[in-house]
Amino acid sequence: MRRLIVLLSLLLIPATLFGAQAQDDSGFNSTVNWYYSACEDRMVVDLQGQMQPEYDLYFQAFDRFGGLGDAITGLTRVEVDGDYAVSQVVEWLDGATRMLGTPISVVFRIARETDAESTLFQQPSDDLLGLCEEPGEALIVLDEEPEGEPPISSSNVYAPDGAFLNPVYRRPQEHIVHIGARPSQVDLRARTANPGLIFAECLDAEGADPGILYDTDEIKVFWSWFAKTREQVQDHVNSALYNVKIDTQTIPNFEVSTIKKLPGNPDWWVFYTVSLGDRWSPGGYVISFNVNWSKAITDGYEDFGPGTANERLESGCRFAIQRNPYGVDIMPERPKYPLDTFPFSETEA
Repeated sequence: MRRLIVLLSLLLIPATLFGAQAQDDSGFNSTVNWYYSACEDRMVVDLQGQMQPEYDLYFQAFDRFGGLGDAITGLTRVEVDGDYAVSQVVEWLDGATRMLGTPISVVFRIARETDAESTLFQQPSDDLLGLCEEPGEALIVLDEEPEGEPPISSSNVYAPDGAFLNPVYRRPQEHIVHIGARPSQVDLRARTANPGLIFAECLDAEGADPGILYDTDEIKVFWSWFAKTREQVQDHVNSALYNVKIDTQTIPNFEVSTIKKLPGNPDWWVFYTVSLGDRWSPGGYVISFNVNWSKAITDGYEDFGPGTANERLESGCRFAIQRNPYGVDIMPERPKYPLDTFPFSETEA
């Protein structure tokens, strides 16, 4: 079941809801907070937020992460207006039965009532099939905060998709009557909005701790570089010599993004990413990060490389894998020797 949160425009949302905010040219705001659980024969979706006139919600499920693969539901339109809180139960196409633990991705949209392709917002949400909860279980009051929980926070580290890494959520208030396991039975206080996305230099970045990770999470490691100009970033790409390891194993085959600007930031950025898959054995792991350069460069602020004050940079990160609390049986397959890597998509970050 999906228990995540996205933070856009500093929208603060409780734990079991994944949320987003969108705005059209007239300045009206629409929000959607979603929760879904998917099981063998159906999917349960809870939706809550505020919708401006002439727009509605849409969602559709697919059998691969990132909104890829074959559609396993039709495109569902949910007619809402103003403040709303609704639940939907959708069966798989052709009445199929799907295996627990298999991938699912649900793409959520805010789009015009008359045109599902005229979108203000679109986002895939990935998970594994598990146990379905009752409709309405996630429809909670958004403006009441439980006492004694840590505040929602975020790092100042940019992730490959241009958003900040690791909004951390607090546990939601619970219903007086609750069918099934209560959220309080799973400690979500240190679960981030992008579990498994790990900044390789997290030890030197406040708020970038990977948080609680489960053996169902796909582990994706990334780091970045920025400079005042595109040419300065390209100099770094051409001369940087990275040595990044998990424990004693070198991480191979990392991908290098295009050089780009990020919204609201004056610098140019490049991101290095690698996906290491899921099904990691429970336990603790250490990422060691080291970079030096084949020649001296500058980022427009400082100099780096041979003969400068910054001949090398070192950092790292620690993370731990726990058994998932969803009742999904996992046969650990990683880490392998040598490490396996997988294609990484920035849209999954």
